[in-house]
Formats: sequence, C-alpha cells, structure tokens
Amino acid sequence: MSVQELETLAGAFRDDRDERLDSGAHPTLSVMLADADPLARRMVCAALQDEPDLAVVAEASDSCEALELARRLHPTVAVVEAALPDATGAELVRRLTAAVPLTKIAVLSVDADEDIALEALRAGAIACLTKDIQPGALPQLVRTVARGDPVIPPPLLPLLLELIRQMPDAGWRPVRSRLTTREWEIVELLEKGASTEEIAAGLVVSISTVYSHVKSLMRKLGVHSRPEVAAVARSLRREETAVPEAAHLAQPVVRPMRM
Repeated sequence: MSVQELETLAGAFRDDRDERLDSGAHPTLSVMLADADPLARRMVCAALQDEPDLAVVAEASDSCEALELARRLHPTVAVVEAALPDATGAELVRRLTAAVPLTKIAVLSVDADEDIALEALRAGAIACLTKDIQPGALPQLVRTVARGDPVIPPPLLPLLLELIRQMPDAGWRPVRSRLTTREWEIVELLEKGASTEEIAAGLVVSISTVYSHVKSLMRKLGVHSRPEVAAVARSLRREETAVPEAAHLAQPVVRPMRM
C-alpha cells in the first residue's frame, strides 16, 4: 500500500468518525490486524464486518507493515498474531506500545501457551486470544479490549496468581506512584537497614542529597522517622501495585470455544 493510499484511508476513517460523532452515534472503534495468514485475517474481518461500531481499517502480514500502518492510522485496537514471519508477537507489541501508546493490543495465538501469553502481557498486550474462539465472540472481545479491560485465557489465571503470590514485598515498584523512582530506591535501602552514608555510597550521591530525599519521603508519607518511612512505604507499595493487579484479574475473561 502506497503512502498516498495510507493517507487517503486515514482521512476517510477520520471523516467517518467525525460524522458519527456529529450525529450522536457511537464512535467507530478502528481495528488493525497483523497476521501472516490471509485466511485468518479474512475470518476476523468477516466476524467484524456487520458490526456498526467496529471497522477493520488495516491488515498487515508482517511487523514492519503493521508498524507503518499503526503509526499512520492509530487504530483503537491491534490484533497481533503471536508468530509473525519477521518478529514474535511480544516484539511487535513492544514496538507498537512505543509507537502508538493509546492503541490497545490483543495477541492471537493458536493455543493458550503460557510462555507466549506471559511474554506478550509483559510487553504491553492487554489481551491474549486463541484462534479457536467462536467468530461470534470476536466483536465483544474487541469492545472489551478497546475499553482497556484485560482478556486472559482461563488456563493462564492460576499461573498469574502464583506469580503474584511469589512477588516479594520489597524490590519492586508501582508503575504509577506518589513516590519518585529515586525515592523508591532509597526506601528499598532503608528497608535493608542502610545508613545515610551507605545510601549515599550505594546511589553515588552526596549525604546532603540523601537527607533531602528522606525528608521529602517523611513529608509525603506523613511520618517522622526512617522506620516509619519503610513501614508506610511497604503499605503504599501493596496499595499501588498489588491491588490494581488483582483488580485486572477480576475482570471478565473469555473461555476458549471451538469454531
């Protein structure tokens, strides 16, 4: 597909979306497919074509084409095959996440392979789908992914729960937090009982900088001593990280169904 054709397609989609918004209709959710198998792409397109709020705006047969299309069209949802000729699904997920961070990504694989699914989720995918799902279930799956709700194969849930149980209280940080990365580094050293001098040496900063960070931590956490910093930060870590993870797992999941 030429650059001019891509730009024409992007403009047509924007015009259609604007018309729907002006008329009060639900905005169209744009979908990009990345799969080397043309038959698989055709089946997904057929499953979505009669849905008024869904539109397949691009099809790619490899990761390079998928990245180019995604950068130009910014689809709402990208459905990515787990084994493309020039990249794994996880590799493409990482590139798409960096290039179009607002696009929600679902990885499609032949079966619920634990390694493939976990690697894709770590890379930034929000859903792992299997190719034996009923075509009639695809429209709702796409809507679920577009909302930002995860879709996890049921066989994978016990493994995810076990991984969460094995996570240590220390040594990992929330993605979004009231504390900065540097403050979490100091918290981890405080939890190990490090002195001011040891923290300064470990982080290669001055002692006065350590004092400044500890003072900031006490103010943010509303405490007055270093042991309290460690204790309250431990609770904050669980609040900011463990609870959101559990909430994601509580979202509805889709059981694989035979076609």
